Amino acid sequence: MLKDKTHHITNKDEANNFLLGALMWRGSVTPRIMPMLLLLCLYPLSLIIMDHYWRALPVLDVTPFEYTGVVLGMVLVFRTNAGYERWGEARKLWGGINNQTRNLIIGALQYGPDDLEWRAAFVKWCITFSFATKESLRSGSNFLALSDMLTAQELEELKSALHMPLFVGNRIAALLQKARSNYQNSSGAKLDGFEFAILEGHRSLLIDHMGACERILKTPMPLVYAVKTRRFIFMFLLLLPFSLLDKAGFYTIGIFFLVAYPLLSLDRIGIELQKPFNNKSLSHLPLDTICENIKLQGLDLWKQDTKTTENSI
Repeated sequence: MLKDKTHHITNKDEANNFLLGALMWRGSVTPRIMPMLLLLCLYPLSLIIMDHYWRALPVLDVTPFEYTGVVLGMVLVFRTNAGYERWGEARKLWGGINNQTRNLIIGALQYGPDDLEWRAAFVKWCITFSFATKESLRSGSNFLALSDMLTAQELEELKSALHMPLFVGNRIAALLQKARSNYQNSSGAKLDGFEFAILEGHRSLLIDHMGACERILKTPMPLVYAVKTRRFIFMFLLLLPFSLLDKAGFYTIGIFFLVAYPLLSLDRIGIELQKPFNNKSLSHLPLDTICENIKLQGLDLWKQDTKTTENSI
Protein backbone atom coordinates (compact mmCIF):
# COMPACT_ATOMS: atom_id res chain seq x y z
CA MET A 1 0.00 0.00 0.00
CA LEU A 2 1.24 3.49 -0.82
CA LYS A 3 2.03 5.55 2.25
CA ASP A 4 1.19 9.17 2.86
CA LYS A 5 4.15 11.46 2.18
CA THR A 6 2.69 14.61 3.70
CA HIS A 7 5.45 14.90 6.30
CA HIS A 8 7.97 15.40 3.48
CA ILE A 9 6.49 18.86 2.82
CA THR A 10 7.94 20.17 6.08
CA ASN A 11 11.17 22.15 5.91
CA LYS A 12 13.61 19.29 6.33
CA ASP A 13 16.58 21.53 5.39
CA GLU A 14 16.27 23.70 8.51
CA ALA A 15 18.97 22.83 11.04
CA ASN A 16 17.91 22.06 14.61
CA ASN A 17 21.20 23.41 15.94
CA PHE A 18 21.15 27.19 16.38
CA LEU A 19 24.75 27.74 15.28
CA LEU A 20 24.40 25.55 12.20
CA GLY A 21 21.15 27.32 11.34
CA ALA A 22 22.75 30.74 11.71
CA LEU A 23 25.70 29.83 9.49
CA MET A 24 23.97 27.68 6.87
CA TRP A 25 24.39 28.88 3.30
CA ARG A 26 21.71 26.87 1.54
CA GLY A 27 18.31 28.56 1.49
CA SER A 28 19.80 31.89 2.54
CA VAL A 29 19.56 35.12 0.57
CA THR A 30 23.21 35.84 1.44
CA PRO A 31 24.67 34.35 -1.78
CA ARG A 32 22.30 36.50 -3.82
CA ILE A 33 23.08 39.79 -2.11
CA MET A 34 26.79 39.26 -1.35
CA PRO A 35 28.13 40.64 -4.68
CA MET A 36 26.11 43.84 -4.28
CA LEU A 37 27.00 44.07 -0.59
CA LEU A 38 30.73 43.84 -1.29
CA LEU A 39 30.38 46.37 -4.09
CA LEU A 40 28.63 48.79 -1.74
CA CYS A 41 31.39 48.35 0.85
CA LEU A 42 33.83 49.85 -1.66
CA TYR A 43 31.97 53.11 -1.17
CA PRO A 44 32.92 53.71 2.52
CA LEU A 45 36.44 52.49 1.71
CA SER A 46 36.81 55.16 -0.96
CA LEU A 47 35.47 57.79 1.45
CA ILE A 48 37.99 56.76 4.12
CA ILE A 49 40.84 57.02 1.64
CA MET A 50 39.65 60.45 0.50
CA ASP A 51 39.23 61.62 4.11
CA HIS A 52 42.70 60.47 5.17
CA TYR A 53 44.82 61.18 2.12
CA TRP A 54 43.10 63.96 0.21
CA ARG A 55 40.87 66.30 2.21
CA ALA A 56 38.64 66.08 5.26
CA LEU A 57 35.08 65.20 4.38
CA PRO A 58 32.01 66.75 6.05
CA VAL A 59 30.77 65.01 9.18
CA LEU A 60 27.11 64.39 10.00
CA ASP A 61 25.56 63.76 13.38
CA VAL A 62 24.58 60.12 13.94
CA THR A 63 21.29 60.99 15.68
CA PRO A 64 19.19 61.51 12.51
CA PHE A 65 20.24 58.07 11.29
CA GLU A 66 18.92 56.49 14.47
CA TYR A 67 15.44 57.84 13.74
CA THR A 68 15.50 57.18 10.00
CA GLY A 69 16.81 53.67 10.69
CA VAL A 70 13.67 52.87 12.66
CA VAL A 71 11.47 54.18 9.85
CA LEU A 72 13.49 52.25 7.28
CA GLY A 73 13.09 49.06 9.31
CA MET A 74 9.32 49.53 9.41
CA VAL A 75 9.19 50.07 5.63
CA LEU A 76 11.15 46.88 5.04
CA VAL A 77 8.91 44.94 7.43
CA PHE A 78 5.87 46.11 5.48
CA ARG A 79 7.52 44.96 2.24
CA THR A 80 8.41 41.57 3.72
CA ASN A 81 4.91 41.12 5.15
CA ALA A 82 3.38 41.98 1.78
CA GLY A 83 5.53 39.29 0.16
CA TYR A 84 4.65 36.76 2.84
CA GLU A 85 0.93 37.47 2.40
CA ARG A 86 1.25 36.48 -1.25
CA TRP A 87 3.21 33.35 -0.30
CA GLY A 88 0.74 32.40 2.43
CA GLU A 89 -2.29 32.94 0.21
CA ALA A 90 -0.72 30.81 -2.51
CA ARG A 91 -0.10 28.00 -0.04
CA LYS A 92 -3.72 28.14 1.15
CA LEU A 93 -4.94 27.98 -2.45
CA TRP A 94 -2.84 24.90 -3.11
CA GLY A 95 -4.18 23.39 0.08
CA GLY A 96 -7.62 23.97 -1.45
CA ILE A 97 -6.59 22.27 -4.70
CA ASN A 98 -5.34 19.33 -2.67
CA ASN A 99 -8.57 19.06 -0.64
CA GLN A 100 -10.93 19.54 -3.59
CA THR A 101 -9.09 16.84 -5.53
CA ARG A 102 -9.57 14.47 -2.60
CA ASN A 103 -13.24 15.36 -2.38
CA LEU A 104 -13.76 14.77 -6.10
CA ILE A 105 -12.02 11.39 -6.09
CA ILE A 106 -13.75 10.15 -2.95
CA GLY A 107 -17.14 11.37 -4.16
CA ALA A 108 -16.72 9.80 -7.60
CA LEU A 109 -15.57 6.47 -6.20
CA GLN A 110 -18.36 6.29 -3.64
CA TYR A 111 -21.28 7.79 -5.59
CA GLY A 112 -20.26 7.46 -9.22
CA PRO A 113 -21.36 4.78 -11.69
CA ASP A 114 -20.12 1.21 -11.25
CA ASP A 115 -17.89 1.47 -14.31
CA LEU A 116 -14.21 0.74 -13.69
CA GLU A 117 -13.16 2.50 -16.90
CA TRP A 118 -15.07 5.67 -15.94
CA ARG A 119 -13.67 5.65 -12.41
CA ALA A 120 -10.10 5.12 -13.61
CA ALA A 121 -10.44 8.00 -16.07
CA PHE A 122 -11.95 10.29 -13.43
CA VAL A 123 -9.18 9.61 -10.90
CA LYS A 124 -6.56 10.06 -13.60
CA TRP A 125 -7.80 13.48 -14.72
CA CYS A 126 -8.35 14.71 -11.16
CA ILE A 127 -4.70 13.94 -10.40
CA THR A 128 -3.63 15.51 -13.69
CA PHE A 129 -5.30 18.82 -12.77
CA SER A 130 -2.73 19.63 -10.06
CA PHE A 131 0.20 18.84 -12.37
CA ALA A 132 -1.34 20.90 -15.18
CA THR A 133 -1.84 23.85 -12.80
CA LYS A 134 1.73 23.59 -11.54
CA GLU A 135 3.21 23.57 -15.04
CA SER A 136 0.92 26.39 -16.16
CA LEU A 137 2.05 28.59 -13.26
CA ARG A 138 5.68 27.82 -14.11
CA SER A 139 5.20 28.21 -17.89
CA GLY A 140 6.41 24.64 -18.35
CA SER A 141 5.18 21.36 -19.79
CA ASN A 142 7.08 18.70 -17.87
CA PHE A 143 4.64 15.84 -17.31
CA LEU A 144 7.15 13.04 -16.85
CA ALA A 145 5.48 12.16 -13.53
CA LEU A 146 2.25 11.39 -15.43
CA SER A 147 3.81 9.17 -18.10
CA ASP A 148 2.59 6.08 -16.24
CA MET A 149 -1.01 7.39 -16.18
CA LEU A 150 -1.66 9.24 -19.43
CA THR A 151 -1.22 7.85 -22.93
CA ALA A 152 1.13 9.51 -25.39
CA GLN A 153 -1.86 11.02 -27.21
CA GLU A 154 -3.35 12.39 -23.99
CA LEU A 155 -0.01 13.92 -23.01
CA GLU A 156 0.30 15.53 -26.43
CA GLU A 157 -3.23 16.95 -26.24
CA LEU A 158 -2.53 18.28 -22.76
CA LYS A 159 0.73 19.98 -23.78
CA SER A 160 -0.81 21.51 -26.91
CA ALA A 161 -3.81 22.95 -25.06
CA LEU A 162 -4.00 26.75 -24.91
CA HIS A 163 -4.69 26.56 -21.16
CA MET A 164 -3.74 23.20 -19.68
CA PRO A 165 -5.70 23.39 -16.36
CA LEU A 166 -8.88 24.36 -18.21
CA PHE A 167 -8.35 21.48 -20.62
CA VAL A 168 -8.21 19.07 -17.68
CA GLY A 169 -11.13 20.77 -15.91
CA ASN A 170 -13.21 20.31 -19.04
CA ARG A 171 -12.33 16.60 -19.12
CA ILE A 172 -13.48 16.25 -15.51
CA ALA A 173 -16.72 18.09 -16.29
CA ALA A 174 -17.34 15.83 -19.30
CA LEU A 175 -16.88 12.74 -17.16
CA LEU A 176 -19.33 14.08 -14.59
CA GLN A 177 -21.86 14.84 -17.30
CA LYS A 178 -21.38 11.33 -18.72
CA ALA A 179 -22.01 9.82 -15.29
CA ARG A 180 -25.13 11.98 -14.90
CA SER A 181 -26.67 11.26 -18.32
CA ASN A 182 -25.32 7.96 -19.69
CA TYR A 183 -25.62 6.00 -16.48
CA GLN A 184 -28.72 7.61 -15.04
CA ASN A 185 -31.10 4.85 -16.04
CA SER A 186 -28.66 1.95 -15.98
CA SER A 187 -28.62 -0.63 -13.21
CA GLY A 188 -26.35 0.19 -10.30
CA ALA A 189 -26.15 3.92 -11.14
CA LYS A 190 -25.49 6.12 -8.09
CA LEU A 191 -24.81 9.65 -9.38
CA ASP A 192 -28.12 11.46 -8.96
CA GLY A 193 -28.77 15.17 -9.38
CA PHE A 194 -27.78 16.10 -5.83
CA GLU A 195 -24.50 14.18 -5.94
CA PHE A 196 -23.77 15.60 -9.39
CA ALA A 197 -24.23 19.14 -8.06
CA ILE A 198 -21.90 18.48 -5.12
CA LEU A 199 -19.13 17.05 -7.32
CA GLU A 200 -19.59 19.82 -9.87
CA GLY A 201 -19.19 22.32 -7.01
CA HIS A 202 -15.85 20.75 -6.07
CA ARG A 203 -14.75 20.91 -9.71
CA SER A 204 -15.71 24.59 -9.87
CA LEU A 205 -13.66 25.28 -6.76
CA LEU A 206 -10.62 23.76 -8.44
CA ILE A 207 -10.98 26.33 -11.24
CA ASP A 208 -11.48 29.10 -8.68
CA HIS A 209 -8.29 28.15 -6.80
CA MET A 210 -6.35 27.91 -10.04
CA GLY A 211 -7.61 31.34 -11.11
CA ALA A 212 -6.62 32.85 -7.76
CA CYS A 213 -3.10 31.43 -8.22
CA GLU A 214 -2.96 33.11 -11.64
CA ARG A 215 -4.03 36.37 -10.03
CA ILE A 216 -1.05 36.19 -7.68
CA LEU A 217 1.27 35.23 -10.54
CA LYS A 218 0.16 38.02 -12.87
CA THR A 219 -0.22 40.80 -10.29
CA PRO A 220 3.27 41.80 -9.10
CA MET A 221 3.99 44.08 -6.20
CA PRO A 222 3.39 47.73 -7.13
CA LEU A 223 6.52 49.07 -8.80
CA VAL A 224 6.31 52.43 -7.04
CA TYR A 225 6.47 50.67 -3.65
CA ALA A 226 9.57 48.66 -4.58
CA VAL A 227 11.32 51.66 -6.12
CA LYS A 228 10.72 53.95 -3.14
CA THR A 229 11.84 51.30 -0.66
CA ARG A 230 15.11 50.71 -2.45
CA ARG A 231 15.67 54.43 -2.97
CA PHE A 232 15.23 54.95 0.77
CA ILE A 233 17.79 52.21 1.49
CA PHE A 234 20.22 53.70 -1.03
CA MET A 235 19.97 57.22 0.40
CA PHE A 236 20.39 55.90 3.94
CA LEU A 237 23.53 53.92 3.05
CA LEU A 238 24.85 56.79 0.94
CA LEU A 239 24.87 59.20 3.89
CA LEU A 240 25.63 56.77 6.74
CA PRO A 241 29.46 56.75 6.39
CA PHE A 242 29.61 60.52 6.90
CA SER A 243 28.36 60.02 10.48
CA LEU A 244 31.01 57.36 11.19
CA LEU A 245 34.25 58.59 9.59
CA ASP A 246 35.50 60.78 12.45
CA LYS A 247 34.51 58.26 15.15
CA ALA A 248 35.20 54.85 13.62
CA GLY A 249 37.89 55.46 11.01
CA PHE A 250 38.60 52.27 9.08
CA TYR A 251 36.04 50.46 11.25
CA THR A 252 33.45 52.39 9.23
CA ILE A 253 33.63 49.64 6.61
CA GLY A 254 32.70 46.95 9.14
CA ILE A 255 29.87 49.00 10.62
CA PHE A 256 28.60 49.82 7.14
CA PHE A 257 28.64 46.11 6.29
CA LEU A 258 26.69 45.20 9.44
CA VAL A 259 24.04 47.81 8.65
CA ALA A 260 23.77 47.13 4.92
CA TYR A 261 23.62 43.34 5.29
CA PRO A 262 20.22 43.11 7.08
CA LEU A 263 18.75 45.92 4.96
CA LEU A 264 19.65 44.23 1.68
CA SER A 265 18.63 40.84 3.12
CA LEU A 266 15.14 42.01 4.07
CA ASP A 267 14.70 43.66 0.69
CA ARG A 268 15.72 40.42 -1.04
CA ILE A 269 13.48 38.30 1.17
CA GLY A 270 10.53 40.46 0.12
CA ILE A 271 11.42 39.80 -3.53
CA GLU A 272 11.76 36.04 -3.03
CA LEU A 273 8.47 35.70 -1.15
CA GLN A 274 6.42 37.53 -3.76
CA LYS A 275 7.16 34.81 -6.34
CA PRO A 276 5.80 31.66 -4.62
CA PHE A 277 5.43 29.56 -7.79
CA ASN A 278 8.86 30.15 -9.33
CA ASN A 279 11.08 27.17 -8.53
CA LYS A 280 14.14 29.40 -8.90
CA SER A 281 13.06 31.51 -5.93
CA LEU A 282 14.18 30.73 -2.41
CA SER A 283 11.46 29.12 -0.27
CA HIS A 284 9.14 28.68 -3.24
CA LEU A 285 6.11 26.49 -2.68
CA PRO A 286 6.98 22.77 -2.91
CA LEU A 287 4.56 22.23 -5.79
CA ASP A 288 6.37 19.12 -7.03
CA THR A 289 5.97 17.47 -3.63
CA ILE A 290 2.34 18.58 -3.29
CA CYS A 291 1.43 17.22 -6.72
CA GLU A 292 3.28 13.97 -6.08
CA ASN A 293 1.41 13.61 -2.80
CA ILE A 294 -1.93 14.18 -4.59
CA LYS A 295 -1.00 11.48 -7.08
CA LEU A 296 0.01 8.96 -4.39
CA GLN A 297 -3.16 9.51 -2.37
CA GLY A 298 -5.42 9.46 -5.42
CA LEU A 299 -3.97 6.22 -6.75
CA ASP A 300 -4.17 4.67 -3.29
CA LEU A 301 -7.89 5.54 -3.09
CA TRP A 302 -8.38 4.04 -6.55
CA LYS A 303 -6.60 0.81 -5.57
CA GLN A 304 -8.65 0.51 -2.39
CA ASP A 305 -11.86 1.01 -4.37
CA THR A 306 -10.80 -1.58 -6.94
CA LYS A 307 -10.09 -4.17 -4.23
CA THR A 308 -13.45 -3.41 -2.60
CA THR A 309 -15.23 -3.88 -5.91
CA GLU A 310 -13.44 -7.18 -6.59
CA ASN A 311 -14.27 -8.48 -3.11
CA SER A 312 -17.95 -7.56 -3.50
CA ILE A 313 -18.08 -9.43 -6.80
